[in-house]
Amino acid sequence: MISLRQAMAGEGVDLSEDVSVLKRLFGFITSRVPKDPDTSVTASVSVRQMIDDHDVDHIHLNVIRVGLDIVSSDSDEWLPRLDYGVYRMQNIFRPHGIGIRSMHWLIPWSPENDFDVIDSESEAKDLWRSYSVDNDGIDAFVVINILRRADLSGVAPHGDCEKGTRNDGLLAGYIDRDDEGFARTFAHEIGHFLGLDHTHGKNNCPDTDAERRNLMTQSDCVPLIPGTSSRDVRNSVRLTADQVATMKRHCSIRRH
Repeated sequence: MISLRQAMAGEGVDLSEDVSVLKRLFGFITSRVPKDPDTSVTASVSVRQMIDDHDVDHIHLNVIRVGLDIVSSDSDEWLPRLDYGVYRMQNIFRPHGIGIRSMHWLIPWSPENDFDVIDSESEAKDLWRSYSVDNDGIDAFVVINILRRADLSGVAPHGDCEKGTRNDGLLAGYIDRDDEGFARTFAHEIGHFLGLDHTHGKNNCPDTDAERRNLMTQSDCVPLIPGTSSRDVRNSVRLTADQVATMKRHCSIRRH
């Protein structure tokens, strides 16, 4: 058994400075445990569980905020939504033996940086090919918005582990949307980066309910919440044993 201090030191945390456990170990940018958007109740997290996550197969994730320093009427919701996305990803992948350690970065808005709103898939790819973090984590970019004409919520290649290449990053999604949709898209794009494909063809949806509720099914194919016109993205995050095996073979997976 290792101590919390040993775990944080092992993850490269500088213990000579004041350290927020929630930010540096759990990856919550606000240094607060996020609230569940369905119940508005603060979620439950476990230090023991997070330490265990770092002792199994896991990934290091650079969560890169693009232009999120802009102040708008919605910006008070952005960082808590980002934390909920990280929390949900941890809980989606953890049951399959894959932990996630998140580090946060910011590309500030400027007249020269026009990537805060994405208008095409090619611009999304230009984003991750234009910026990278100088470490061996997966670069996952979060923008303010993606225009409807782009016809995407996020996009990711089957990623590689060499920085400076065409497939070394991904667009994890846009923050100016609902919490569950953002969280599922983020996890979905991480799945692509780790080698997973969609569960269906481009112009058709899966036949079975189980397939429709797979994490790698596109959101438009997810079943509706009974009695509503909303997709049940919260409960459509399943992964098969074969999908998990594929992800665990990826070069980004760290093993202890």
